Amino acid sequence: MSAFHFVLSAICIGFANTAIEWLLIGFLFHKYQATTPQTWRPESYVSYTYSTVLSIVFGLLFTFFYLKIGSHYVIGHSMLSDAKLGIICFACFSLIAEIGGSIYVNLDKMFVAGKLLASCLSYIAAAIIAGLFFW
Repeated sequence: MSAFHFVLSAICIGFANTAIEWLLIGFLFHKYQATTPQTWRPESYVSYTYSTVLSIVFGLLFTFFYLKIGSHYVIGHSMLSDAKLGIICFACFSLIAEIGGSIYVNLDKMFVAGKLLASCLSYIAAAIIAGLFFW
């Protein structure tokens, strides 16, 4: 993977992550966030900017993970194999942490479901995108 492909993969993953989170958390499951108003900070362009930057950092880190580790465990040029890697990463890195965090933080159950779905799809998309840029 060239440096150009690495950066392009990270940016694509960042934008895909932002779009997935906007669609699922910001659009479909946002109404459930309103049931726990004491939990949330006010939204502003600054919070959206930070969120987008974090999505691109996620893209950088996932691309690095895929380059160093993940690419050794997938079938080359197989989107299904990449998707399976994404599901495994989701289960290892997000599932338990999200559920554990929702035990102590007052979040609506449907909002937690939306966060879990968004996280799972973000990992799957990240693995597929990284796989497409890995040569």
